[in-house]
Amino acid sequence: MRPTPGMDPTRLDPYVVFAIEKLAARPFALIALDFDGCLAPLVDDPAAARPLPEAAAALEDISQFDDVDLAIVSGRPAADLIHLASPPPGTWIVGSHGAETGRVTTEGELVSEEVTLTPEAAALLEEVAAELATIASAHPGAWVEHKPAAAVLHTRQAEPVVGAAARAAALAGPAARDGVHPMEGNEVVEIAVVPATKGEALTALRGAVEARRGEPVTVLYAGDDVTDETALATLEFSDVGIKVGHAPTVARFWVTDPPAMAAALRLYIHQRRRRGRTVG
Repeated sequence: MRPTPGMDPTRLDPYVVFAIEKLAARPFALIALDFDGCLAPLVDDPAAARPLPEAAAALEDISQFDDVDLAIVSGRPAADLIHLASPPPGTWIVGSHGAETGRVTTEGELVSEEVTLTPEAAALLEEVAAELATIASAHPGAWVEHKPAAAVLHTRQAEPVVGAAARAAALAGPAARDGVHPMEGNEVVEIAVVPATKGEALTALRGAVEARRGEPVTVLYAGDDVTDETALATLEFSDVGIKVGHAPTVARFWVTDPPAMAAALRLYIHQRRRRGRTVG
């Protein structure tokens, strides 16, 4: 059921409550969550984004269940997620839409394989970034973020008409080059030089978790962005997909915003504790 704009953000729809209660009854879960717009409210300055305190506390509590794997899945570089989200040890970190995957150590550091580009891909990325920088300079408020395998045009700080024009220029220009993989998100255009989607990353992560545990896992995935749709589309009927916000989605469930998502995570924690699920 789609949330009603203006409703109490921490009031969960009964369908969401029922789905989370069922999930809490199942052993071996994978809780995979987008960062921006899901754990952290959207802000004009991406460097200022932080999880809501109640969301951060929920991550800590979920990490204590020894039959649950916790993951943050984001378009942000993996190293940035460690700094911004301060995830608990053992958390899987999927960054750059799946181009980077690693895990947080007990010391709070990230162990992952570095993204390596061919000389051709590296040269292409440099050219794409330069073209986006030119577009940004012509559209006040737009700016370019550099990732290990992508460059991103951000327009949230621009006037709506200016931002739309900047994104249109990016899509008609560098995003139309051969060998690139463009993605549109919430007021951003990301142009990668290696193929990666959150859907592919979630499928791979589920497989890795099931192989390590030797058991099937039930997945909860939540996200707010267009890019999260590829992950939500991979979910099976027994899984729980949650769209944060009011945008069209393939997910079966919605919550209004990050405070509501934090409330959903608290409900999951409460139900698992009530049912006596194992804790490390």
